Amino acid sequence: SIFVDHRGYYHMLFNALPYKCVPKFEQGGHAWSIDGINWSTPRIGAFDTTIKFTDGSSMKCERRERPQMVVGKDGQPVVMVSAVTGCPKALGDDSLDGDGRFYRGADDSFTLVQRMGAGTE
Repeated sequence: SIFVDHRGYYHMLFNALPYKCVPKFEQGGHAWSIDGINWSTPRIGAFDTTIKFTDGSSMKCERRERPQMVVGKDGQPVVMVSAVTGCPKALGDDSLDGDGRFYRGADDSFTLVQRMGAGTE
């Protein structure tokens, strides 16, 4: 996804899963541009696989894909929308059958909308 920030700079967020899409903690790629034509060298770590909830709890998943940034009228990021997969079935539930810690199959992914900016942790 490409978006323009409050300064008029372009930002690109993208999947960054090198080597056969093996799950990694830091997955989000980021590049920026002043003119939308000439881009910086992409960097990894723009986002990771840990989802932080408003109650202070968190959940670590295997992959996060297809990032899209929603910006407000002022150009500040408001939320990031992404697909998430390989998450625990339930927070703090260690009694699941087999290794059943992670979803697999048709129910394996969901769309996450996560607030951005100061005071969201």
